Amino acid sequence: MTDQQTPWDDTAYGFHLAGGLMRGRLVRLGAALDDLLGRHDWPPVVNALLAETAVLAVALARGLKYEGVFTLQTSGDGPVSTLMADVTSPGDVRAVARLDRERLDALLAEHGAAAVGLPLLLGRGHLAFTVDQGPGTERYQGITELTGDSLARSVEHYFRQSEQLPTVVLSAARQDPALGWRAGCVLVQRMPPEAGGRDGAEAADAWETAGVLLDTLGADELLDSALTPERIVHRLFHGESLVPGETWPLRFGCRCSREKVMAALSRFSRAEMETMKQDDGVLTASCQFCAAHYTFDDGDLDALAGDGPA
Repeated sequence: MTDQQTPWDDTAYGFHLAGGLMRGRLVRLGAALDDLLGRHDWPPVVNALLAETAVLAVALARGLKYEGVFTLQTSGDGPVSTLMADVTSPGDVRAVARLDRERLDALLAEHGAAAVGLPLLLGRGHLAFTVDQGPGTERYQGITELTGDSLARSVEHYFRQSEQLPTVVLSAARQDPALGWRAGCVLVQRMPPEAGGRDGAEAADAWETAGVLLDTLGADELLDSALTPERIVHRLFHGESLVPGETWPLRFGCRCSREKVMAALSRFSRAEMETMKQDDGVLTASCQFCAAHYTFDDGDLDALAGDGPA
């Protein structure tokens, strides 16, 4: 964390509006995002997409009651084929991108980084929401098509079409010369009557007003490290019966371990493990999320196989 980064850079802040008619979250990632992105050499345009994916994943996860892992993932036929971020219930965030660098380089050379938008980068595909609460539980998954010029528009489309839950989302991400990568997101949803919301003209007016107020928030304000989440939300919605909610700390965290890699390798025969060895004579497994490397020599592989040398 640099001297200019603040403790509230890596937080999710919840709030309610208009007597429970609406609920929202403001998420901001700073040092955790730098840690997440700094482990890879993705191009800046991919880092920006992955940063938006991460803050959206947190905003969505914090609207759910779960014990496990929430995952937000895109799949498309563009040069950036996958963006994936997951959030554990304690607040560990990690993310990964899969891309065809040759196709991406050609696209950027043709159009320039500033002119290449989401549709060209991701292509046609879908956005998936998954909640996994571990063995013995049923996974929940929602899927929507990629639409619009940002991932935020696809999230709004999902809730409008699949959940009938009116939702507005504003997100931003950029690399600051002094602060490094920063990303922020505000998500506000109109709750149904069974969840504390209400119908009628007054409720409709309050919802419309909230959307207009959110539109006054710019990227500079959202990402300003001098402004606390509470201050931003108060500036936006202080006249809308604002009730502060919980604040959750966030951090980069990966769940990989040597033990998990060993468990995966133990499913293979010793002969199969032999084919996985690199030129230096050892088998190296790398985590796609945190770039940690786990190496196994012949003695390790013999022990894993349990049937002696190959």
